[in-house]
Amino acid sequence: MLPVNDPVIIAEIATLHDAYERALVANDVAALNQAFWQSPHVVRFGINEHLYGTEAMTAFRSEKPPVLIDRRMLRRTITAFGSDAASVMCELSQIVVGQQKHSRQSQTWIRFPEVGWKIVAAHVSHSLPRIAGADIWAGYVDRTAAALHLTLEPAHRDGVIQNMHRAAAVAAPLLEFHLPASAEIAPVFVP
Repeated sequence: MLPVNDPVIIAEIATLHDAYERALVANDVAALNQAFWQSPHVVRFGINEHLYGTEAMTAFRSEKPPVLIDRRMLRRTITAFGSDAASVMCELSQIVVGQQKHSRQSQTWIRFPEVGWKIVAAHVSHSLPRIAGADIWAGYVDRTAAALHLTLEPAHRDGVIQNMHRAAAVAAPLLEFHLPASAEIAPVFVP
C-alpha cells in the first residue's frame, strides 16, 4: 500500500500550489502554463470552458483577461499518495466580474521524472450560494412540483430553488414598472 500524506510531499505540493495561486492572481500566463503537464492528455474544466490538451489551455490563457479580485483561500486539503501523486482541493472566496463568488478548485498533481511536479487535471466551479428566503422558495418549489405531479430529484432541488430565485430577481423590476391606467395590458385578438 502507498504511504499517504508524507509530510515532505505535502510541504512540496503546498509550496507549488502557493506559487500557482500567486501566478493566478498576477495573471502570470507563463507560470500558469508551466504548472500544467505539457501533453494532449492534460484536462482543465473551468467555469465556462472544457480544455483538453496543452494547446487548448495555452490558447485559453492567452485570451483570458485577469478577472480575479480579492481571491482568498478559505480551506485547502492536500492529500499525497506515495511520493509521486497528490490532490489539492480548495474552497475560495473571490470577486469575479464584480460579484462575490464562493469557488471550488481541485487539482491532481503527478511528479514526472524528467520535469518534476505538474498538474495533470484541474476543475474549477462556483458553489450555489445560500439565498435569503431559501425556505420560502423551497416551499414554493415543493408545492409547485407536487401540484404538477413532477418528481423533483433531491440532487436537483437546490438548483431549482436557485433558478427560481434568479427568475424572481429578473422579474422584480418588470413587476415594479408602472403602466398608465390607459395602457392595454395585453393585446386582444378578435377573430
